[in-house]
Amino acid sequence: MTKLQNMGTRRDGSDRGGSAVVGFPYIETFIRQFTISQGPRAGELFELLPWQRRFLRGALAPGVSRSAVTCGRGNGKSAFLSAVATLYLGGPLAQPRGEVVVLASSFGQARQAIGEQVLWFLGGVEKIREVGWRVEDNSNRFVVTTSSGSRLSVMAADSRRAHGRPGIVAAILDEPAQWPPGVGERLLAAITTSAGKQDSFRILAIGTRAASPEHWFSRWLEGGADYVQIHAALESDPPFQRRTWKKANPSLDAFPHLEKAIRAEAVKAKVDSGELAAFKALRLNLGVEEVGRQSLLDAGVWESCEVDVLPPAEGPCVWGIDLGSGHAMSAVAAYWPATGRLECLAAFPDNPGLAARGAADHVGSTYEKMHQRQELILTPGRVVVIADLLRAALARFGPPDVVVSDRWREGELRDGLDLAGVPASAFSARGMGFKDGAEDVRGFRRACIDGRVKASKSLMLRSALSEAVTISDPAGNAKLAKSSEGGRRQASKDDSAAACILSISAGERSRAHSAGPSTAPLVVGVV
Repeated sequence: MTKLQNMGTRRDGSDRGGSAVVGFPYIETFIRQFTISQGPRAGELFELLPWQRRFLRGALAPGVSRSAVTCGRGNGKSAFLSAVATLYLGGPLAQPRGEVVVLASSFGQARQAIGEQVLWFLGGVEKIREVGWRVEDNSNRFVVTTSSGSRLSVMAADSRRAHGRPGIVAAILDEPAQWPPGVGERLLAAITTSAGKQDSFRILAIGTRAASPEHWFSRWLEGGADYVQIHAALESDPPFQRRTWKKANPSLDAFPHLEKAIRAEAVKAKVDSGELAAFKALRLNLGVEEVGRQSLLDAGVWESCEVDVLPPAEGPCVWGIDLGSGHAMSAVAAYWPATGRLECLAAFPDNPGLAARGAADHVGSTYEKMHQRQELILTPGRVVVIADLLRAALARFGPPDVVVSDRWREGELRDGLDLAGVPASAFSARGMGFKDGAEDVRGFRRACIDGRVKASKSLMLRSALSEAVTISDPAGNAKLAKSSEGGRRQASKDDSAAACILSISAGERSRAHSAGPSTAPLVVGVV
């Protein structure tokens, strides 16, 4: 935290207004008043790292209005941007009635990553109000206004909010590659128009690289900005060597915790294509897709989970259920986290028949073979009879301790559980968006990679896993693609994979939280 009473004049004696050039040594001295608020270095004084010092010098040089820097995740970008924002709010770069805006993918991200850090640097809300400054902080607005009229506004990347702000002196753009598609160009135009022709106006953009060369942030990094700084590996660089990591992570030598995190992620990335894609995008800074598409699991990883003899069905049992729509497949997966045993049963309606269905889905006799192997059953009619599938699962797997499914068709599933004789208290609903869905995919992948899943050689599961793909948000969170998301085939039959994800991830959450014997009650969060 810093002292607000020291924020009134520059070293040369001039007040905060005007356009007098501020010496960089004074700027750096000013930043050294701040203390870091969180993480392994919490409580330490803020020291600019060489890459941060270099960028700030370049961005504040005469004649520079647009500057861009890119580096991997975890290099202290948010704290650095917060320090820069504070320079414009109550520091040597502040101007009376001048506004600095901070824009991020969402308001919550901007407020948490930048706004709260600025408040900390300034000594907290009470300290700010003691000197006559105002703070507006609610669910959709974050504004700090000084006694001279300087203002910090934190907001989501939304061009409508950027219009009509003639006092803008600086715009700080956080992780622009992660902004919603199509927002950037309109937002830049709105900011530039609002700022008018002020000689001191600057835009500072910082974040991981965008995957598309057509993205405006990519064009800035290729020379569209007045000052550019790139920290990124090359596609040809060996991804698991420290010298490669250092190219994309200029804070690596100063942040031991960053290197520890990268090493841990590298271990997983070596065996999992989904983890590798996120590792390359976010740690090697090779480009973040707005929506990334990857296989759910490498074939080699799944093969390592297949065993000739299943372990015993001991301890609590978790069912994961995926209900298909219309005449689609539905599936139940049973997982015993104490031993890692995994079994799965799927169902089709018997109208149309399996031969006709296989021809329509271009899989030949695969469905008929699954039926012969008793991995797939038929229920009468044109849609799967949920209660019939659940009765068959109950006869095969025994009663579950927990049943996990998504919220879609929840009412029908509850009715089916009642008809099949499964206690309603066992049911737990999960969302299928990036919040719950990404957590479930991570848990599933981790359990498979770590060898905790043991399944028999199943044609149905092999087929489902070969079809299953994930899509990732810009932050690298991967969820199972449904419908036609991420280029998924409409005819994909990955319902059993979805059921396995739900059962294994729930079982692993319970295993992680349980300190008792394998027969202890199963605990999973109800969402």
